[in-house]
Amino acid sequence: MKRACLALSAVALTATGLAAADVAAAEPVQTASADCSHLYVLTDGRGRGLTGKTWDDAGTTVPAGAQMDKFRYDDGIVPGVHPHSLDETRRVAAPALAQKVLDFHRACPGSPVTLVGYSFGALISGDAVELLAAKNEVPHELLNAVLIADPRRHVADTASQGPSGGIMSVAPDGPGMHTPGPRDFRGVKVASICREDDLVCNAANPISNAQAFTGEMQRLPTAHGAYGDADPNRNYWARPANFADVGDLVLPPSAPITWGPAAFPAPMPRELLNDNEVYKGAMDGLTQSGDALAWANVLNTFGLPGDEIVHGFWKALQEAGAGY
Repeated sequence: MKRACLALSAVALTATGLAAADVAAAEPVQTASADCSHLYVLTDGRGRGLTGKTWDDAGTTVPAGAQMDKFRYDDGIVPGVHPHSLDETRRVAAPALAQKVLDFHRACPGSPVTLVGYSFGALISGDAVELLAAKNEVPHELLNAVLIADPRRHVADTASQGPSGGIMSVAPDGPGMHTPGPRDFRGVKVASICREDDLVCNAANPISNAQAFTGEMQRLPTAHGAYGDADPNRNYWARPANFADVGDLVLPPSAPITWGPAAFPAPMPRELLNDNEVYKGAMDGLTQSGDALAWANVLNTFGLPGDEIVHGFWKALQEAGAGY
């Protein structure tokens, strides 16, 4: 079980990052406009946080009369590999997105806002909704979200593989990647769209159903990228507004599932380890060590403007399409 939990922490870093964010200093593009029509804000996934290329490739549109904007952010997961950790990305990007919504609401107090996110973008969008819902400055009836492949999706029992949920609701904390589990949206309407065999949003319990978890790992690239369709009415990237009322929508698997349900009942690794003081202390220590290796922090110790240098470099790489 210990081996499975440690492996899961590493997998969570990889899985959550396959499509979501990579530095941490969010750079929201504020649209200076008097347009108070329904605002849709799109937040893309790993490696495309600064470009929104998923939305461009899908030809994403919103209903006539509404406006569409992208939230651009640096997306980091592993310090030393990326300029910042996943924790730092979330700490900066989610509040910046929430502030973008607040600014729009203050300028257009009666206008609705929809946050749309995919993968790591769903993580940031969902976190922003949770922040906004707790503050109550934006009326809940004016705010909603469409989250595609959300890593913090709630855990639910399934007939095909037993209890399953977002990887950050299943996996224990990892270095620089704390897993807070499901959110409390406090009544804000949120549509959560997930393919049944997508490890990012519907991970099986690796303790009680290792076969399912391993099968999902093998399918990850295919299943996690299967939210488009030739029919635009079934293309969740292209027409997100069409699915705002679906609630918790579980899509068919990308291929027939060959594994079965859990062999025995067991708590999720997150439940087992995140409240364990020894494990928590070890992960916090590794997080601090990793932060010390982050590129920006290393440059800062030499008196250089590390954030500006590293973020500029990373942004140039992403804008150039590096890694695609």
